[in-house]
Amino acid sequence: MSAIDIIKGILIYMYGQDHNPPHLQSKMEENGQSRLVEGKGSSKTINIINEYIDKHEVELLALWEKAQRGETIEKIKH
Repeated sequence: MSAIDIIKGILIYMYGQDHNPPHLQSKMEENGQSRLVEGKGSSKTINIINEYIDKHEVELLALWEKAQRGETIEKIKH
């Protein structure tokens, strides 16, 4: 598991070689059109996470692919 970012006090983690579909605190379809949020959180927190995913979707999917191959994943660069 690796922390890849922190946004407004929320740590964003990604696990190496984790199960599909690609996910953080949210599950994402690869086409990016649908998400199922897992776990507990306020609607404000869920909105922050979804906005983050929208902004960094390409980078997150690239990191997911690296994690699936067992490669080291880096933090998201701003």
